[in-house]
Amino acid sequence: MYQFVDYKCKPGSDTAGLEDEVVKIVNLDFPEGYTMANGLVKIAKVNKEYKKMTMCLLPFCHTVEAENYGGDINLGTAKIGPRCKGYAYENIQDLLSLPDLDFNKGRLKEVIKAIKDLKLTGENIVVNITGPITILNNLIDPSKIFKTWRKDPDVITTVIEKLKVQILLYMEKTIEAGADVLAFEDPVGALNILGPKYFGMQGKNFSYPFVMDAIKMIDNKAVLHLCPKTTLQLISLEFAHWEEIELDEVMTYEEAYMKLKDKVSATGNICIHNRDISLKNKKLKILKLN
Repeated sequence: MYQFVDYKCKPGSDTAGLEDEVVKIVNLDFPEGYTMANGLVKIAKVNKEYKKMTMCLLPFCHTVEAENYGGDINLGTAKIGPRCKGYAYENIQDLLSLPDLDFNKGRLKEVIKAIKDLKLTGENIVVNITGPITILNNLIDPSKIFKTWRKDPDVITTVIEKLKVQILLYMEKTIEAGADVLAFEDPVGALNILGPKYFGMQGKNFSYPFVMDAIKMIDNKAVLHLCPKTTLQLISLEFAHWEEIELDEVMTYEEAYMKLKDKVSATGNICIHNRDISLKNKKLKILKLN
């Protein structure tokens, strides 16, 4: 069995919700602020300024895709963002007939419009893309996922393959809208949750072919930023390796991959939520598939 290395997230780096000062400045009603493009634009801009970043990031949770699939989502409050309220699907077999994502409805539509609006004002934009295990976790009791994975893995493989196609299509739509960076995260698909066996299976059956297809589809029109948990997964499975690009000067992580956008197909040794970290060694790591 492969020896996996887990990436330790900075506490609070993957929690939904906004800081008190951001809520005060945006002066929006919540949760309505999460549901309309103009609200998403305002929050993204204020967040960027408040955190002294150079890029706007949206959306602010991992529930947009699941909601579009009919997920029961509690939109929460300004401080406690959207999260799963209940499970929309009882039977894992029902997931075999999941509809395609509908980019003309709900928050998915509003996110894409927000990207276009931010781009028109000259902003650089990071879009959070949610992975398949987290999407499923927002649709059905996770114990049913793992039970089926043990007894009938082909069902899970089929469901995840369908999700892969739709995630790639969503990514393509965000690039067309003006996204500069696509930040892929799958928090529930992590080593500490799946365990080594299923983490390895997920890496071979999803992560590697997904990243390969994503890089091909993106075609240097944007940067693919992978959660470090996924990059370490690929490296541990010997599907990828790191290379380094020398920088002319000290700059932040996000400044580096934006400046070298045409040379960076994929990266992700630092969490997207910590992208203000200074690269004092003047080197940017980029991920290369083997």
